[in-house]
Amino acid sequence: MTSFNLEKQIKYWKSGAESDIETADILIEKEKCLHGIFFCHLTIEKALKAHFIKSNKQLAPKTHNLIYLLKNTDLVLDESK
Repeated sequence: MTSFNLEKQIKYWKSGAESDIETADILIEKEKCLHGIFFCHLTIEKALKAHFIKSNKQLAPKTHNLIYLLKNTDLVLDESK
């Protein structure tokens, strides 16, 4: 049994990802592309952390490394596209 609320943690990261993609959209629309891309990175990071929790039944690690997060879930990238 986990010592934290799994669904609450997943919801926290997904909510943050949704907010960050909205911010990215606004920034890119205002031609603040560098900042918008940063928020895109945050969106992906938070979505991966939500999936990490779902896959591993443990808290997400304190990292910004998208490759590390991806490799520690059951997700597989299709590199042919």
